[in-house]
Amino acid sequence: MVYIIFLCLTIPMLLMLPLLEIRSRCIVGFMLLGTVTALSAYEINTIVYPVTGLSARSFSELVPPMTEELLKAMPVLLYAVLLDDRRNRVLPIAMAVGVGFAILENSMILIDNVGAVTVLWATARGFSASLMHGLCTVVAGTGITYVKKQKKLFYTGTFGLLSISITMHALFNLLIQSDYDYIGIAMPLVLYGLICWLYKGQRVRLPF
Repeated sequence: MVYIIFLCLTIPMLLMLPLLEIRSRCIVGFMLLGTVTALSAYEINTIVYPVTGLSARSFSELVPPMTEELLKAMPVLLYAVLLDDRRNRVLPIAMAVGVGFAILENSMILIDNVGAVTVLWATARGFSASLMHGLCTVVAGTGITYVKKQKKLFYTGTFGLLSISITMHALFNLLIQSDYDYIGIAMPLVLYGLICWLYKGQRVRLPF
């Protein structure tokens, strides 16, 4: 079923690519890469889950944050290191990868729980999990635009950025499955608002 969903989502976007301008094509292309990373993460997590012996809840708090954030970060880091490390270029494509990932993941969860989901669930999921995936990738992507220029910090800095993304993701998964799920829902919204306030309003001069 996951491959059927993947094809239904990606084929229309692929057919649209030739009609788009270069910048729009880049954004949509990285959204497609995001869906590919979601499919890859699904396969990896499916293989690893039985081996760990963990409960579904414990597994979701420990393993997927690592596999998913590493996979999402790869295309963004490669773009920043090999092609263009300007923040105004990296930030949109990082968000696009995260959103593309969330689109496929949300669709899979919807199909698996079609009898239980509601409009409220879809709204909360769209504003929380989708933003969380995007923001975690943005942290790694925009951060690399700074550490790339600091040769002594490149490897440790990249590891640190990935660690932040993984920790954010794990914390979200922990909260969303607890009695404090409302904090988990609010966390990505607050972070998104803060990032928009800092970047657009230029309240703080960031080094990257």
